[in-house]
Amino acid sequence: MKKRRIAGVLTALMLCVCMLAPTGVNASSRVGIRPIGKKTTSYSKKKTYCYVNGKKINIKKTPTFMKSGCYMGSVDEILKKSSLKVKVVSSTSKELILKYGPNTVKLKNGSKKAVTNGVKSNMGTTAIYGTYTSSGKKRWIVPAKSVCSRLGISYQASGGVVKVSGRTNAAVPVNNTSSGTSGSTSSAITNNKIKIVLDAGHGGSDSGATGNNLAEKNLNLAIVLAAKQYFDKDSKFQVFYTRTADTYPSLTQRCELANNQNADMFICVHINSATASARGTETLWNPNRNAVTAKNGLTSQELAEAMHSSAVEVTRFKDRGLKSRTDLRVLNGTNMPACLIEYGFISNKDEASKMKNNTSLYGKALYSSVVNLMKSKGRY
Repeated sequence: MKKRRIAGVLTALMLCVCMLAPTGVNASSRVGIRPIGKKTTSYSKKKTYCYVNGKKINIKKTPTFMKSGCYMGSVDEILKKSSLKVKVVSSTSKELILKYGPNTVKLKNGSKKAVTNGVKSNMGTTAIYGTYTSSGKKRWIVPAKSVCSRLGISYQASGGVVKVSGRTNAAVPVNNTSSGTSGSTSSAITNNKIKIVLDAGHGGSDSGATGNNLAEKNLNLAIVLAAKQYFDKDSKFQVFYTRTADTYPSLTQRCELANNQNADMFICVHINSATASARGTETLWNPNRNAVTAKNGLTSQELAEAMHSSAVEVTRFKDRGLKSRTDLRVLNGTNMPACLIEYGFISNKDEASKMKNNTSLYGKALYSSVVNLMKSKGRY
């Protein structure tokens, strides 16, 4: 009996020594996170501060940490309550929707998937809805780089310290791929890709023209999304969309997106409006910028002619021809061949009805006309 007592005491002492002895990992540098319905996991590279718009933020109770090679951060402290003022549109234990300027990102608990302005992509690691065990704070914790890049927020990590900055008019390019890297919604662009920006006119609070129980912004978007289905399957193109949902990027943002991506062409989709008797398809272009925007053997006039011919063929509306417009921001502010298609008149009952029922055909024709144009230039 005495031997058993001594053995028990020795065992207890050994356990105490093991608990006190250094293990090679500093516990104070780790973060315990308990996701909803799961066990606590410990993560390394804890940081109790970060920088937002150049200001040092104390995040001792909800520190950043490393998970699967990505720095994770609390949405509340870093994005929502900071000077960034990212809007939380909806938050449950299963789903989080964030909005920053024209950009909307939807995340799911325990998933790498993100939906940015309606386009799906993969983040670097999974988002977590869980509890910081040391402080008891229950938070949405997300891969900082992945989420910031999708919202249009500048991200940098130096020595494990997360630094973010932004402005609410930062536009995010949304490309034609369904997945992306941890830091961007767009995959690597190879040199021989044909880069296009498709612009669905108006959006959000700007309905555009209205008539016959229709809003121009919805028809524009439907045509662009229809074209997107075809571009998504064609690896020869790298396509960026000014919007893929009912949002409103400013005219400046639309131009900046095209210029920043060094696009080969900019195509803007619109619907016309005038009197009830007005009818027909027309395409707008800027002759004053035809020479300065020429790129890779293509001019704005050639682009406009190709897009117009296709649009007239598919709508079967009256051919109103090309129209010279030197006063439009999207044709003045883009540095590549650009045109604006007016498919028909929403104010005309017959044309409005036909456009509503044929947006899929218009989108397919738009894609086909770009392919044919690039074939004629030896680029496809």
